[in-house]
Amino acid sequence: MQAKRTITSRQLTILMAVLIAGPIACGLLLSFFTPRMPEPILPALVKLDAIWITPTEKPEDRRLVPCISIKNPTVSPWRNLSIGLNDQFYSLEPRGVEAGEMISIPLEVFVARNGSVRFPVGNRDIKLVTVFAQVETGLRAVSEHTMPANKSVRRKGSEGDDEGWVSGN
Repeated sequence: MQAKRTITSRQLTILMAVLIAGPIACGLLLSFFTPRMPEPILPALVKLDAIWITPTEKPEDRRLVPCISIKNPTVSPWRNLSIGLNDQFYSLEPRGVEAGEMISIPLEVFVARNGSVRFPVGNRDIKLVTVFAQVETGLRAVSEHTMPANKSVRRKGSEGDDEGWVSGN
């Protein structure tokens, strides 16, 4: 009669080390030897602006609010637009921006990443605007825009409407 086969504690330790270290080593090898793909640059134009909004049917509820305008100067539409202010406050526009069009989003709709705090419109300067969008190839493109200091907000439709656009990286 044959004796039952057992493994020693040393053999069990080696087996566990191989089972844990093997996948970790494979992941590290992949990360070191896989070439980095460049992130597509989004050629977005950004401008601090102001628009008239009417939240209800009543004309007396109409008010002028500060906003950020994003312009798509390309010939292809952008989908799943996401805008970040100062790497802290975000807003989403799933419909995106059509080719050659512009979208304006009021600053009051931007919220912190966890959704608990709205952007303090009158109390904080906008220094950095990050725009993410899905381009026609399906990739997610990004552009960062450093906003000039003390940029005054102008009412949409004022003369010189093509002025004030900031291009990204």
